[in-house]
Amino acid sequence: AQEVYGVTPDMTCLGKVIGGGLPVGAFGGRTDIMNMIAPLGAVYQAGTLSGSPLAVAAGICMLDAISQPGFYDDLGARAEKLMTGLKSRAAAAGIPFTTNQVGGMFGCFFSEEDTVTTFAQVMDCNSDHFQRYFHLMLDGGIYLAPSAFEAGFISIVHGEAELAATLAAAENAFAALAS
Repeated sequence: AQEVYGVTPDMTCLGKVIGGGLPVGAFGGRTDIMNMIAPLGAVYQAGTLSGSPLAVAAGICMLDAISQPGFYDDLGARAEKLMTGLKSRAAAAGIPFTTNQVGGMFGCFFSEEDTVTTFAQVMDCNSDHFQRYFHLMLDGGIYLAPSAFEAGFISIVHGEAELAATLAAAENAFAALAS
Protein backbone atom coordinates (compact mmCIF):
# COMPACT_ATOMS: atom_id res chain seq x y z
CA ALA A 1 0.00 0.00 0.00
CA GLN A 2 2.90 2.35 0.72
CA GLU A 3 4.14 2.10 -2.85
CA VAL A 4 0.69 2.15 -4.46
CA TYR A 5 -0.48 5.22 -2.56
CA GLY A 6 2.88 6.97 -2.22
CA VAL A 7 2.78 6.98 1.58
CA THR A 8 5.89 6.98 3.75
CA PRO A 9 4.81 6.19 7.31
CA ASP A 10 6.78 6.83 10.47
CA MET A 11 6.30 3.15 11.33
CA THR A 12 4.97 0.05 9.60
CA CYS A 13 3.39 -2.79 11.57
CA LEU A 14 2.74 -6.14 9.91
CA GLY A 15 0.70 -9.00 11.30
CA LYS A 16 0.58 -12.63 10.29
CA VAL A 17 0.96 -11.74 6.60
CA ILE A 18 4.70 -11.35 7.24
CA GLY A 19 4.79 -14.98 8.42
CA GLY A 20 2.87 -16.43 5.50
CA GLY A 21 -0.22 -16.66 7.70
CA LEU A 22 1.52 -18.06 10.77
CA PRO A 23 1.48 -16.23 14.13
CA VAL A 24 4.23 -13.64 13.97
CA GLY A 25 4.47 -9.90 13.55
CA ALA A 26 7.06 -7.36 12.53
CA PHE A 27 7.53 -3.63 12.68
CA GLY A 28 9.96 -1.16 11.23
CA GLY A 29 10.30 2.55 10.90
CA ARG A 30 12.45 5.59 10.61
CA THR A 31 15.96 5.24 12.00
CA ASP A 32 15.36 7.72 14.82
CA ILE A 33 12.38 5.69 16.03
CA MET A 34 14.04 2.30 15.62
CA ASN A 35 17.10 3.54 17.54
CA MET A 36 14.83 3.83 20.59
CA ILE A 37 14.45 0.03 20.62
CA ALA A 38 16.93 -2.06 22.67
CA PRO A 39 19.81 -2.73 22.40
CA LEU A 40 20.43 0.83 21.13
CA GLY A 41 17.60 2.46 23.05
CA ALA A 42 15.68 2.11 26.28
CA VAL A 43 12.52 0.50 24.84
CA TYR A 44 12.50 -3.28 25.22
CA GLN A 45 10.55 -5.38 22.75
CA ALA A 46 9.84 -9.09 23.04
CA GLY A 47 7.13 -11.54 22.12
CA THR A 48 6.19 -15.15 22.69
CA LEU A 49 6.59 -15.99 19.01
CA SER A 50 9.39 -13.56 18.16
CA GLY A 51 11.80 -15.31 15.84
CA SER A 52 9.71 -18.49 15.53
CA PRO A 53 11.71 -20.58 13.03
CA LEU A 54 8.56 -21.96 11.41
CA ALA A 55 6.92 -18.56 10.99
CA VAL A 56 10.15 -16.98 9.75
CA ALA A 57 10.62 -19.79 7.19
CA ALA A 58 7.02 -19.35 6.01
CA GLY A 59 7.59 -15.60 5.84
CA ILE A 60 10.69 -16.03 3.68
CA CYS A 61 8.69 -18.24 1.30
CA MET A 62 5.90 -15.67 1.20
CA LEU A 63 8.34 -12.82 0.53
CA ASP A 64 9.90 -14.86 -2.29
CA ALA A 65 6.45 -15.36 -3.83
CA ILE A 66 5.30 -11.74 -3.64
CA SER A 67 8.65 -10.51 -4.97
CA GLN A 68 8.06 -12.23 -8.31
CA PRO A 69 7.49 -9.82 -11.21
CA GLY A 70 3.79 -9.29 -11.85
CA PHE A 71 2.63 -10.93 -8.61
CA TYR A 72 0.41 -8.05 -7.51
CA ASP A 73 -0.84 -7.35 -11.04
CA ASP A 74 -1.93 -10.99 -11.31
CA LEU A 75 -3.53 -10.94 -7.87
CA GLY A 76 -5.45 -7.76 -8.69
CA ALA A 77 -6.57 -9.13 -12.05
CA ARG A 78 -7.96 -12.26 -10.38
CA ALA A 79 -9.86 -10.20 -7.82
CA GLU A 80 -11.16 -7.88 -10.53
CA LYS A 81 -12.35 -10.89 -12.55
CA LEU A 82 -14.18 -12.20 -9.48
CA MET A 83 -15.78 -8.82 -8.72
CA THR A 84 -16.86 -8.30 -12.34
CA GLY A 85 -18.33 -11.80 -12.38
CA LEU A 86 -20.20 -11.26 -9.12
CA LYS A 87 -21.65 -7.95 -10.28
CA SER A 88 -22.78 -9.35 -13.63
CA ARG A 89 -24.45 -12.36 -12.00
CA ALA A 90 -26.20 -10.17 -9.44
CA ALA A 91 -27.41 -7.84 -12.20
CA ALA A 92 -28.70 -10.79 -14.24
CA ALA A 93 -30.73 -11.89 -11.20
CA GLY A 94 -31.98 -8.34 -10.57
CA ILE A 95 -30.17 -8.05 -7.25
CA PRO A 96 -28.79 -4.60 -6.30
CA PHE A 97 -25.12 -5.33 -5.64
CA THR A 98 -21.79 -3.57 -5.96
CA THR A 99 -18.20 -4.17 -4.96
CA ASN A 100 -15.03 -2.31 -4.03
CA GLN A 101 -11.65 -3.83 -4.74
CA VAL A 102 -8.00 -2.95 -4.24
CA GLY A 103 -5.50 -5.63 -5.19
CA GLY A 104 -6.65 -8.90 -3.65
CA MET A 105 -8.91 -7.23 -1.05
CA PHE A 106 -12.57 -6.58 -1.75
CA GLY A 107 -15.91 -5.67 -0.26
CA CYS A 108 -19.35 -6.77 -1.43
CA PHE A 109 -22.42 -4.62 -0.83
CA PHE A 110 -26.09 -5.30 -1.41
CA SER A 111 -26.87 -1.72 -2.33
CA GLU A 112 -28.63 0.37 -4.98
CA GLU A 113 -25.55 2.64 -4.96
CA ASP A 114 -23.05 2.25 -7.81
CA THR A 115 -20.19 2.95 -5.41
CA VAL A 116 -20.11 2.46 -1.65
CA THR A 117 -17.42 4.59 -0.01
CA THR A 118 -18.83 5.93 3.25
CA PHE A 119 -19.85 4.42 6.57
CA ALA A 120 -23.40 5.70 6.05
CA GLN A 121 -23.60 3.92 2.68
CA VAL A 122 -22.36 0.68 4.23
CA MET A 123 -24.96 0.96 6.99
CA ASP A 124 -27.69 1.43 4.35
CA CYS A 125 -26.80 -1.84 2.61
CA ASN A 126 -29.20 -4.76 2.82
CA SER A 127 -27.65 -6.83 5.61
CA ASP A 128 -30.47 -9.39 5.45
CA HIS A 129 -29.52 -10.10 1.84
CA PHE A 130 -25.90 -10.49 2.90
CA GLN A 131 -26.78 -13.01 5.62
CA ARG A 132 -28.85 -15.08 3.19
CA TYR A 133 -26.09 -14.78 0.56
CA PHE A 134 -23.47 -15.90 3.09
CA HIS A 135 -25.44 -19.05 3.93
CA LEU A 136 -26.29 -19.76 0.28
CA MET A 137 -22.59 -19.49 -0.60
CA LEU A 138 -21.76 -21.88 2.26
CA ASP A 139 -24.32 -24.30 0.82
CA GLY A 140 -22.46 -23.92 -2.49
CA GLY A 141 -19.14 -24.81 -0.88
CA ILE A 142 -17.77 -21.26 -0.69
CA TYR A 143 -16.74 -19.84 2.68
CA LEU A 144 -16.89 -16.06 3.01
CA ALA A 145 -16.32 -13.77 5.96
CA PRO A 146 -19.56 -14.02 7.96
CA SER A 147 -20.18 -10.28 8.30
CA ALA A 148 -21.15 -7.76 5.66
CA PHE A 149 -18.69 -5.42 7.36
CA GLU A 150 -15.61 -7.59 6.81
CA ALA A 151 -13.28 -7.37 3.85
CA GLY A 152 -12.82 -10.38 1.62
CA PHE A 153 -9.49 -11.54 0.27
CA ILE A 154 -8.41 -13.56 -2.72
CA SER A 155 -5.02 -15.22 -2.79
CA ILE A 156 -2.71 -16.11 -5.63
CA VAL A 157 -3.62 -19.79 -5.24
CA HIS A 158 -7.21 -19.02 -6.20
CA GLY A 159 -7.00 -20.00 -9.86
CA GLU A 160 -9.49 -20.39 -12.68
CA ALA A 161 -11.19 -23.44 -11.12
CA GLU A 162 -11.74 -21.68 -7.80
CA LEU A 163 -13.00 -18.51 -9.48
CA ALA A 164 -15.40 -20.55 -11.63
CA ALA A 165 -16.70 -22.46 -8.59
CA THR A 166 -17.20 -19.22 -6.66
CA LEU A 167 -19.04 -17.58 -9.54
CA ALA A 168 -21.24 -20.65 -10.07
CA ALA A 169 -22.17 -20.67 -6.38
CA ALA A 170 -22.83 -16.92 -6.52
CA GLU A 171 -25.07 -17.30 -9.56
CA ASN A 172 -27.16 -19.85 -7.66
CA ALA A 173 -27.17 -17.66 -4.54
CA PHE A 174 -28.31 -14.56 -6.45
CA ALA A 175 -31.04 -16.58 -8.16
CA ALA A 176 -32.25 -17.82 -4.77
CA LEU A 177 -32.21 -14.28 -3.38
CA ALA A 178 -34.28 -13.10 -6.33
CA SER A 179 -36.98 -15.75 -5.86
